This record gives sequence, C-alpha cells and structure tokens, in this order.
Amino acid sequence: MNVWAIVSLFAGLSHLSLGAYVLYKNHKRPIHLTFSLLAFSLTIWCLSEVVHRTVVSPEIAGFWIRLGGFGWCFMVSFCIHFVLVFTKRAKILKSVYTYLILYMPVAIILYLFLTTNLIYYQEPVKRYFGYTVLPGKLVWTYSLYYTLAYFFMMYLLVDFMRKGTALEKRQAKLMFLGFTLFFLLTTLTNVIYPNTQTSVPELGTAFSMLWGVSIFYAVLKHRLFAVEPSIEYPTNIPKQYFLKKGQGYLIKEKWLDKGYQIFYDQITHGYFGLCITKLAPETIRDKYNIIRTPALYSTFKNTENSISPKDINGLTSIVSDFIKKTENPMLFLDCFDQIKFANGFNKSMLLLKELISLCNINGLTILISLNPIIFEGQQLEIIENELEEVKD
Repeated sequence: MNVWAIVSLFAGLSHLSLGAYVLYKNHKRPIHLTFSLLAFSLTIWCLSEVVHRTVVSPEIAGFWIRLGGFGWCFMVSFCIHFVLVFTKRAKILKSVYTYLILYMPVAIILYLFLTTNLIYYQEPVKRYFGYTVLPGKLVWTYSLYYTLAYFFMMYLLVDFMRKGTALEKRQAKLMFLGFTLFFLLTTLTNVIYPNTQTSVPELGTAFSMLWGVSIFYAVLKHRLFAVEPSIEYPTNIPKQYFLKKGQGYLIKEKWLDKGYQIFYDQITHGYFGLCITKLAPETIRDKYNIIRTPALYSTFKNTENSISPKDINGLTSIVSDFIKKTENPMLFLDCFDQIKFANGFNKSMLLLKELISLCNINGLTILISLNPIIFEGQQLEIIENELEEVKD
C-alpha cells in the first residue's frame, strides 16, 4: 500500500470512529445525527480513495472512484445541515424547501458524475499516487456549489459567534477554523491543481480530518453535544429528604458534606442530577459515591469537563439543555461563592434568578450549597429570599 493510501485510510478510520462514537452517545438528537452523517460521508470518500490508489486494474479503480462520489458529493449537504442544526436555525429546518435546496443539487451532480464525463471523466488515469480521474467540462458546477456552501456556513457561524453564549462562541470558533483550513487546502489540491494539469496528490481526505477533529474537539472540550442525563445507581436506604419539584433550595454549611448528602439522597431516588462543582469531579465520585451523574468542574483551569466561573452564559446554556432531556432534573451547585468572586454579587444574583425561572418553567429542582460566612449579611438575606432552606 502506497503512502498516499495510508493517509486516506487513517482519515477514513478516524471519521468512522468519530461518527460511530457520537451516534452511540445519542442517535436521536439532530446534532448527533447530522454530525454522524457528515462523518460517514467523509468515511466513504476516504476509504474509496484507499482502494483506487492501491489497485492495479483501471476498471476496479473506476468503480471505487464512482463509489467515493457518494461521499464527497453529500458531505457538503451534510455539512450545511449540521451547521444549521448547531446554529439553531429551527425555522429554516422546518421547511421542505430547505431540504430540496440542500440535497437536490448534489443528487444531480452525483448522477452526472456517475453517468457522464461532464463532472469527471469516467476513465481513470494512473498517477504516481494511484488512480484518479480528470475534471470534466461541468466540474465548475460542483466547485461553485461547494464554494457557496462554504461561505453560507461561515456566515452562519460568524453570526452565531456574535449572538450565541460564551460557550457557543468557543464551539463556533473551533468549527470556523477547522473548516476554513479544510476548504482552502482541499480546494488547492483537489480542484485548482487538477484543473491546471499539475500532478499533485489529492489530499482533501487528509485535510478533512481538520474539520472532523475540530468539531470533535468541541465535543470533548466545550461540550458541543451537551451533557447527557444519566440516572444514578439506586440505593436500598429510604429517602430522607422530600423536596418539591421545581423549587430552589439553600443549604448553608461551612463544609460541603450535607449538600452532597442531600443531593445523593435525591439522585438515588429518581432524580436525574447535574452537579456543577468547585471540587474535581474525581473527588466527588470517590468521596460521595456519585458515579453516573454528570459533573462539571467550575475552574479557571483549561481542563476536560470544565467551565469557567466567569462563563455565566455558558453555565445557563448547559443547564437549559440538560433539563430539556429529562422530566425530573436536579441541579446541585456548590460553587456559588466562586461565581460571586468571579462576577460580582449582582451578576451572580442574575444567574440565580435565571436558574430559578427554569425551576418555574421546566420543573428543575435546585440545590445550592454555600458557606454563609463568605457573604455579607445583606447579600445572604437576598439569597435566602430567593430559596427555601432544606428541612429533614
């Protein structure tokens, strides 16, 4: 196998793994599904290239080149579809005309590619990097669609960076960078060079990893596909604290033990919990036996599964997304003092009131644990007016 085929093989297996992982995480959410379709279309393109770069028969190479068309044609439409979902263009996605515009042009281009010499010539030619095909008279139609699609997606991402939350802006920036590099480099090696008769390996499949990995990095680093509810292992111990659904509760304590005791009591008796904590998630899992419940680390450190205390918009976005996925959500927040130091008391209270509004609208139950010594008397009184104290 030549080195160029190995590059395509690595890219194809990477896309296949990323798509399968995201689909396994949640196959029902549109953002998961559209990303997986994008990843699988890139997989088809990459793996077909592996074969037609290694076979010795032009007939077999031609078959695999045509098969690869299903990948590189539809990857454009899946890209746009994914970005529309990510940027929350729900109104556009409700129209049947959106799907016609998304998928009809590439279906026509694919048909012409498979049956005529207009897009690419049917007869493959041998190059030092393997078999390839020469561009036809109408290859510019695909190039035009591909270019317009890129600028449309960049417009959507830039607009989202302007309007979205701090968390969403970070996600959009990663995708903007990844796809811009992919677009520029792929256009050079797969479009410009072939049309100028320059014999250079087509490296679009290798560069496609820039786009896929930039999205996947947002998954790991900035929770692009959001926090997924997971029920905690049940316990035989009778329930000790009976809390009202859709209510905010305050736990005043110097140390965190009682807060986690109450939280554990609830999530082992039917609540789907989300913990946002100033402790390392490994600590709460080991110390308080909270195993399956998602936990986000409130820290200024740039670590996995973390969120900055200053990122109030990001925190609200995460909680809002979380509560839409379960009928019985509970939030435990032990870092309100940290949020206050980072943003000031007034902004912290705006966050608290926004969370309380989620209680009223979506049935979210909130537990907030704080050390009363850290807050001034008047500040503590304001907080107490918004929340109820937990009673045994």
